Amino acid sequence: MLAGIAACGSSPASPAQAATTLVTQGLKAQLSGDLASAASDYQQAIHLDGSNMVAHYDLGTVFDQQRSTASAVTQYQAALVINPTFPDALFNLAVDTAGTNPLSATVLYSKVVALQPTFAAAWLNLGFTLMTEGQAVQAKADWAKAIALDPRLASRLPKATPTPSPSPTATPKP
Repeated sequence: MLAGIAACGSSPASPAQAATTLVTQGLKAQLSGDLASAASDYQQAIHLDGSNMVAHYDLGTVFDQQRSTASAVTQYQAALVINPTFPDALFNLAVDTAGTNPLSATVLYSKVVALQPTFAAAWLNLGFTLMTEGQAVQAKADWAKAIALDPRLASRLPKATPTPSPSPTATPKP
């Protein structure tokens, strides 16, 4: 009889299930441009299930869209505590910290390309951080990998400047 009740949907959702529903709802709001509702949904999801890495990550992307980098960094770090190998959180954290800590960003981008060798934007940004560290040869090799994976990225590279200033490709995924 309990199976029949659960199948009919009359049993309450677990906190984790409710959090997942809120994340889905938040993503819809975020994609429609309603960042306030999206942030609220993600925060409620985190309140219900603090181990929901997607809620932390998605809240980070909302904070990035709102230009609240410090808050975004906090959320990406929270997602990475839950899953240290979450490539999108590693990438976004690197983008958000590259200007203030290029060495840390280099480590983060290196983790991303180790996890996802076909992540072209990570190779590109890794090249920029390496260039700021004076590693021009390796930077150019990483840029070549990025362009081989996505030729459109060639337009982001400096044209005849031996040491370009970093301009990381920010492609947070909501």
